[in-house]
Amino acid sequence: MPEVNVSDWQVSDWVAVVSAVISVLALLLNIFITSRQTRVSVESLKFNNDSQVMNWANRTVAAMSEAQHICASPNVGALYLNERGLALATALSSLIDEGRWFFPNMGRRPSDPEKPGAFRGTRQPILDYVFSAYEAVHDMMQAEDAPRETLAAKIAEAKRHFVSEVQHAVDPRRRAWVMDRFRKY
Repeated sequence: MPEVNVSDWQVSDWVAVVSAVISVLALLLNIFITSRQTRVSVESLKFNNDSQVMNWANRTVAAMSEAQHICASPNVGALYLNERGLALATALSSLIDEGRWFFPNMGRRPSDPEKPGAFRGTRQPILDYVFSAYEAVHDMMQAEDAPRETLAAKIAEAKRHFVSEVQHAVDPRRRAWVMDRFRKY
């Protein structure tokens, strides 16, 4: 390999070397900035999805809470029970279907070809808990004069599991950590 004598370089040689070094530094800086922007974009998409899930979960918890309190209240009349029960059953049914957008059915089952696409596979546990509350509301309307304490307990248990599943899905601790990290920049 020929020996390079830097003292023999001309100005154009120095300009070429400095230009090459600046180009490499610009490339490295561009890679760093692009990588950071990609991470920010991914987190932004995740935050948007998490916000939509939390909005859906808030409405679901409100419906479950109302159903639980109606079931737990011994002084609720049959007319009110049927009126609110129908509204709650409708709301919970709608919330189950809306939840399928965030938590689609998983896997395959032999009966799948006969079903519409969104209903093929196995429902995810988070939706099972909403369905459990829906069933309790339906049972409450069927047996107006029957004791409803067990239905209230069923809804309370379903709500606790539902909240845990939502917390697992959106991971609020991670969300807070990411927010603190990006506030620094």
